[in-house]
Amino acid sequence: MTEAIKVFSYRRCPFAMRVRIALHEKEIPFEIKEEDLKNFSEELRRLHPEVKVPLLVHGKRIIYESAIITEYIDELMPDKNPLMPKTAGEKSEVRLWTYWCNHQFKPDLDRFKYGTSRFKEEECLGAQERVKTHLLKIEARLELFAWLVGERLSLADINVFPFVRQLSRIQPIPEFLKNYPKMMDWLKRLSERPSVISALQK
Repeated sequence: MTEAIKVFSYRRCPFAMRVRIALHEKEIPFEIKEEDLKNFSEELRRLHPEVKVPLLVHGKRIIYESAIITEYIDELMPDKNPLMPKTAGEKSEVRLWTYWCNHQFKPDLDRFKYGTSRFKEEECLGAQERVKTHLLKIEARLELFAWLVGERLSLADINVFPFVRQLSRIQPIPEFLKNYPKMMDWLKRLSERPSVISALQK
């Protein structure tokens, strides 16, 4: 792989975190273009049809949507620190965890975290209970396996981690998190990985 990789990112964006973690996990060199979310660069505006981060540029190839980018990263070097399982069934599990995170967990997390500062009051009703239900799904899986899809770290963990981390950093820390010890241990194990430390450093 001779062509350089450039990632348009924002350090605190959980979707961009996914991409940086995957790149560090695979030990693939890359350049970061840190974006201002209130004033996106002209280059990003030209390359991304929706003007969002993350965006990955690899030679002439332009890729957006974090889950698509992370799979692309894994497939660049499939034999080095693989992040997708080998079987069709387990691959589908990874994608289903990611879909669930994007379309169910994240919307409820946002409504719990930001409340009526961003959403209508009726949209926030029951958000905390729905978040607890989502965490129970993670806890139940981690009672069976070390990681979300079996006994190896996968893109399921990388894609879900930034959002659980976001929840754990709310101040004051939600009391109910102590009810999910397996998930909190998983969060700690991920937070201590060199790839995650590198991806999150300022």
